[in-house]
Amino acid sequence: MTSALLKAENISARRSGRVVLESCSLSLEPGDRIAIYGPNGAGKSTMLQALAGLLPIASGLISFRGKAIGREVSLLEFHRRTAAVFQEPLLLRGTVRHNVELGLRLRGMAAPERAARVQPWLDRLRISHLGDRPVGALSGGEAQRTSLARALVLEPEVFFLDEPFAALDAPTRTSLGEELADILDEQQIATLFVTHDIDEAADLCDHCVVLDASRVLQQDNMATVLARPISRRVAEIIGVPNVFEARVAEAGPGGTWLEWNGHRIRTIARARVGECVAFLIRQEQIRLQAAVTEAINHIRGRICDDRRRGRRRSLSVCVGNLHRIEVPSDLIDCPRPGEEVTLLFPPDAIWIFPERSENLAELHTSFAATRLLDPGSLDPPRSSVR
Repeated sequence: MTSALLKAENISARRSGRVVLESCSLSLEPGDRIAIYGPNGAGKSTMLQALAGLLPIASGLISFRGKAIGREVSLLEFHRRTAAVFQEPLLLRGTVRHNVELGLRLRGMAAPERAARVQPWLDRLRISHLGDRPVGALSGGEAQRTSLARALVLEPEVFFLDEPFAALDAPTRTSLGEELADILDEQQIATLFVTHDIDEAADLCDHCVVLDASRVLQQDNMATVLARPISRRVAEIIGVPNVFEARVAEAGPGGTWLEWNGHRIRTIARARVGECVAFLIRQEQIRLQAAVTEAINHIRGRICDDRRRGRRRSLSVCVGNLHRIEVPSDLIDCPRPGEEVTLLFPPDAIWIFPERSENLAELHTSFAATRLLDPGSLDPPRSSVR
């Protein structure tokens, strides 16, 4: 058994006789921040509750510092060394200060020591002026800051966060998320964070576990999950656009050429000639220009849509083969709908999914696992997620 801070090995869980988590494994090292991400009903909260010792598992093993929870280390001892914050602030009657010091009071800590531990967290989370206010008079953001202070004052070794910002308005959500990220950086607290917002996950966490239908589909560092989703389903879950299918026309030392409904594009990923593959074009690597060019991977198209998604602006370009390519744009004077443009993207902007997709299976084609010709160019840092 390894000395990981928290480790789950092939755990499964059931609710009302129904499997809600199946054969999931995860390893959390000191200082790690792992996002558990997936669509509604995927099993995110179930996985966090199981790892936090709040839900019994049907099979598998969860260990803390190499000791099996429930056998070699008691649940009570485990809970004393961890803390959790949920979507709805679970505050008791009384003042903000009373709620923040509650855990310390239950541990028998004397009043002077409690005060010395509580005040710095009231200051750090900017609720010192609310110390004597009844919790029933707090706003949603103030209540959640109180919940965070109550958890952090315990100095947990593992911090469990189950969509703690979901009920907050956008400005409060953003500011509180940034403050929490700074705190976790400073304190180096190992954290598991459940969210359904991939941008929030990327802002707060270094690693990501993608869940769907109670199973883990992919787990790796965050940059790899976003840049190299293992399958079309993962790409769909994390909201990656520009996913298409093509046939491999040519493969060699210079790269792989794809025939994509009338276009011929090159990638550095490997695949066998004749296969039908699913691939994505990373939108952040696409560039627009007005002039026609002969550069590799240039496609002429027409702007067919221009819309804002929150603070982001996105252009949709029709490329003449019944497909649209989404291009993010922060240009003030960007092309307007109806204007013709040239899309340019380098060979390493194309990622071929290594996992076979259902659509391609229907074509009765074989799908080989892909590797990058120059894997060092995109190698992620070491991941502690197993």
